[in-house]
Amino acid sequence: MDKSYHSVIIGGGCLGASTAISIAQNLNSNGKDVCIIEKGILCGAESSKHSGIVRSANSSIKAAVLAEKTNDMWDHIGEIWGVNLKSNKTGAIWIARNNRKESTKSWNDLEVKLNKSGIGFARVEKDQLKSLTNNLIRIDENNEIYFYEPNARTIDPLDVRNVLYKAIEINNIDLKESTLVTGFELNSNSKIKKIKTNKGNIVAENIINAAGGWSSHIFNDIGIKIPVTLQPVYVSNWLISKKNKLPMDYPIIADYINLAYFRTWRDGELHMHQPRDRSQSSIARHFAKEAASMKRADIYFDASNFTSSYSETNRYSEMIHHRFPTCSSFIFNGGYISFFDITPDLKFILGNDKDITNLYHCLGAGQAFKYAPMFGKILGELVVKKKIKNKSFNIDEFSIKRFSNNKMKDFWNTVAGSKNTLTVKNM
Repeated sequence: MDKSYHSVIIGGGCLGASTAISIAQNLNSNGKDVCIIEKGILCGAESSKHSGIVRSANSSIKAAVLAEKTNDMWDHIGEIWGVNLKSNKTGAIWIARNNRKESTKSWNDLEVKLNKSGIGFARVEKDQLKSLTNNLIRIDENNEIYFYEPNARTIDPLDVRNVLYKAIEINNIDLKESTLVTGFELNSNSKIKKIKTNKGNIVAENIINAAGGWSSHIFNDIGIKIPVTLQPVYVSNWLISKKNKLPMDYPIIADYINLAYFRTWRDGELHMHQPRDRSQSSIARHFAKEAASMKRADIYFDASNFTSSYSETNRYSEMIHHRFPTCSSFIFNGGYISFFDITPDLKFILGNDKDITNLYHCLGAGQAFKYAPMFGKILGELVVKKKIKNKSFNIDEFSIKRFSNNKMKDFWNTVAGSKNTLTVKNM
């Protein structure tokens, strides 16, 4: 007999787990009414290989406001998930280029917009910057400008994973690990009737897609085109000499000169990775690779099939030399490939599907980790109550419906290799 649930979440990353917890709490039921289907183990992919940086600054002000509200939720995560979690409010230093008028203006405009929205983000000068960074970073006042975001924080992704395991147990959620979705059965009312897996069929009133970059492969066979793919990113950890060791409360360094994020990591290591590649050509290229690998997704989406070269590690080393000149003694202590799940406009996909009435999407577009509590809350209310309680949490900007317009025709033409007519605004 097919197992039946109120809601089934496909994808056991931080977004899927947070959504499952929120739905279970909104249902207020002691029975196992919520199920997570995960092809591997809980938070075993990008969610455990994340940098654990939580910050609010974003070119989309709506996204920034949601991030700031989520930041507050991390302070009370024990009340929200039922298990306490330690985070470290370090603040963040943003470093931007100052030798192009349009670049400087865009950052100054961002400061004004964020401040109007109640988000702390302020330009700082040399003396204040030295104080904030213990005079340990290279400062170039002629070619760089600096901003400080006081509420940014860091969290250890493995701590989050352990907390989510406990919260799933506390909320009596059925977690099905090592379970692959193999297909769906639709009824005549534009609803998903059954989820087919390698371990049997599952019946659900509501299906929540939190599968990230896997989404397009999972739903492709029933004609649902979800514009999301994966962009590989190299992550590395570095041991620093004890005399130059960075304190654990050292601010996040968001270095947009070197295109690198730096944070302290597990007892004084330096952890670094590059941000999403926002260029239109790069986004289209990754979508083209994803389309070409549709039948071999198990290979394309497996980080172990990507390797980093010596030149890439050496390039990261040069970034450290440039930004942290006092840290003359440091040693490479391991690296790995992780992924950003990306959409054509680099914004998340949230809310109801445009065609399947009992399907919802919860995709983070490379920013899932920091938004996990908020996205879980929003989807939990939307699925159970059919509306979002806080009317200020407007997610219309992030609806999948935005991808059905003429801009997407241009995008798919770009992916197919025609002239670059992409008109989606770069973030």
